[in-house]
Amino acid sequence: MVALKLIPLILSGGAGTRLWPLSREAAPKPFMPLPDGETLLGKTARRALDLPHVAHLLTVTNRDLYFHTKDVYASAGLTPTQGISYLLEPFGRNTAPAVALGALFAEARGWRDAVLLVLPADHLIRDARAFAAAIARAAALASKGLLVTFGIAPTHPDTGFGYVECGELLMASDREEPPAFRARRFVEKPALLTAREYLAAGNYVWNSGMFAFTPAAILAALARHAPGVLASTRPIVNALTDTTSTGMLEIDAAQFAAVPDISIDYAVMESAAAAGEVAVVRGTFDWSDVGSWQAVAALTETDVDGNQPVALTFIPAIASLLPSASRISSSSTRPTRCSSRIAIICSASKRWLES
Repeated sequence: MVALKLIPLILSGGAGTRLWPLSREAAPKPFMPLPDGETLLGKTARRALDLPHVAHLLTVTNRDLYFHTKDVYASAGLTPTQGISYLLEPFGRNTAPAVALGALFAEARGWRDAVLLVLPADHLIRDARAFAAAIARAAALASKGLLVTFGIAPTHPDTGFGYVECGELLMASDREEPPAFRARRFVEKPALLTAREYLAAGNYVWNSGMFAFTPAAILAALARHAPGVLASTRPIVNALTDTTSTGMLEIDAAQFAAVPDISIDYAVMESAAAAGEVAVVRGTFDWSDVGSWQAVAALTETDVDGNQPVALTFIPAIASLLPSASRISSSSTRPTRCSSRIAIICSASKRWLES
């Protein structure tokens, strides 16, 4: 069997409000420095390029983050011979338009039957071997025309994640690759009692937000379930005449304003699952979306006293972002209560680091 080409599609952006000030609109979570000095974006790109049969790396991001993204890739030592292309959005329009743009770009490049691997830029996965095995299983399913999502076996009743209910077994696990099931339905972030029921049932997985499908399959699904998204994004890619070469492709703001703001889950996956068109690979790899300060704390090692020195890792970055007390005072004749508190935090952080 001829190996399918793989096109990783990295989705990078977001306002990053949950982890402010480490993550913010000008430098969202994918660019946040981690304890090892790397970024989630850099790790995601390297993890994608380490997979076999990668034909091209495609990144969808905000145009204001283009140079920052290139710098991250360069600092991570990423110089793929396959080439990198950047689809630059003028503003955010959620994941369905981003996926549609990526699929249309791949179609224009002649990769209609390749496997498009959709990866959020802000996920942390350390087990590269288990991740690659899950991708191989997903690629096999995607080659049959299925839309594939990746589920994570829940370890506790978390109310911060969406869930996918697994139905019939499609492919049993073997020594290397994890099992795959028909996806019965996607469910939104549940209440705690419901999350406990999902955990006890054993056939629910966390919705990771990662997907695999051929451009042909997802474009057909968009035509069935979200024709407005497809109709509004196709002219955008048609206008990008440079789709035959690598580099940056800037999306016209006026055209993009007409695109619906909707997630790929709402636009396609929920309806497609109800129609039996979706498979879910139950990944065995570790996974975190680093979506809370508790998740950030888990990135650091516990010391001999059982503490996690999160502050020693991240306060330098926070302190560098906060204005000094003198600049706050000089910017206003009457400092607000908020600005005074910022000055106190900044001053305390610097004194702690110097002690």
